[in-house]
Amino acid sequence: MALRTISVGDIFNADVPTGGTVICLALAVTATRIRARDICRQGELLDFDRHTGVAPWPRSKIGTTCTITSIAPLPPDVHEALLGLDRKYNRGRPLTTEEMKLTEAEKKAFVFVYDYHAANRI
Repeated sequence: MALRTISVGDIFNADVPTGGTVICLALAVTATRIRARDICRQGELLDFDRHTGVAPWPRSKIGTTCTITSIAPLPPDVHEALLGLDRKYNRGRPLTTEEMKLTEAEKKAFVFVYDYHAANRI
């Protein structure tokens, strides 16, 4: 099964039923769970079932779930840009106005990852 290939540090995509997508960074992987952080919403930790790829959506009050839809490895430059974004958002303090601005590499990574994950669904 494809989800067995996910390891700590991997970036993957998950979809929510409302049509949104979540760019996830794998933080911990066990035989049964994949613990991930939503790169764009740092407070959102997701606990995916490693067999089904489904996790409760933390923002839902009605039991909505999100599902891993793409685990395709990203090109190194895109992967690094998203890791840099994760580090920037995960500083534990509010960002300055200047820090909130996306770099050109971050902008390109967002544009790339949206189409790439849509074209590489599991």
